[in-house]
Amino acid sequence: MRNMRIFGPFGLLTATLLVLTLNACGSGNAAIKAAEEKEAATLAATGGRVSSAQGLRLGYACCNLRYVGDWISDMGSGELPFIPLGTQVMVRELETNRANIEVDGKPYRLGHDYGRAQEKTAEWVDKLIVLDNPAAALAKYPASMRSTIEAGKMAKGMTKEQLIMAMGYPATSDTPKLEAATWKYYWERYPIIVHWSGGRVSKIEGNPAIVAKAQMASVATANVKSSTTGGKGGKSGTSNK
Repeated sequence: MRNMRIFGPFGLLTATLLVLTLNACGSGNAAIKAAEEKEAATLAATGGRVSSAQGLRLGYACCNLRYVGDWISDMGSGELPFIPLGTQVMVRELETNRANIEVDGKPYRLGHDYGRAQEKTAEWVDKLIVLDNPAAALAKYPASMRSTIEAGKMAKGMTKEQLIMAMGYPATSDTPKLEAATWKYYWERYPIIVHWSGGRVSKIEGNPAIVAKAQMASVATANVKSSTTGGKGGKSGTSNK
């Protein structure tokens, strides 16, 4: 009887804590459900077709997005694995110099590491996550060009649109204007300079061994309209290692 009197209060305390814990979990689940419902309502109202500055932007990768772990920098290196262009992407939250995104349920972070002085983070994110699926434009290219883009490589004869699809946008800290005569990329941390003539890649310059890795042989080009906005071609998927 004495033992029962001693442990009785402790048993009551344990039971009370258990009830409080379960209630807290219930409240947490309710909060999560409410947040999910609010998000679903927002997406239903906007279709995700908003600026990333407003959040909950639902779109597609404009181009092959290189990553390290969960980090996608605005100065990615060409040898890295990538999320293929045309992959559906949700922009969940925009922070000062980065955006939290989701791809097939997996979180990634877009890091505006180098080009902050040249463009706002929201503008940069909106370039990368386009609202219309770019697969249709990619399908217009010859098979050899599609293969080059899907491999994430560059080639002489590419248009600006095609090079952006394959390599992503050059960092604006190195290439502030897409109208420039040259663009700068990186492969295994080595710089690669792309020269333009008549709207097409005329020369790829850099360490010969590195250029050989980054470059495909000159490929046939289609007589299709191109632009400098990028992100017009696509291939669905999650990652290409």
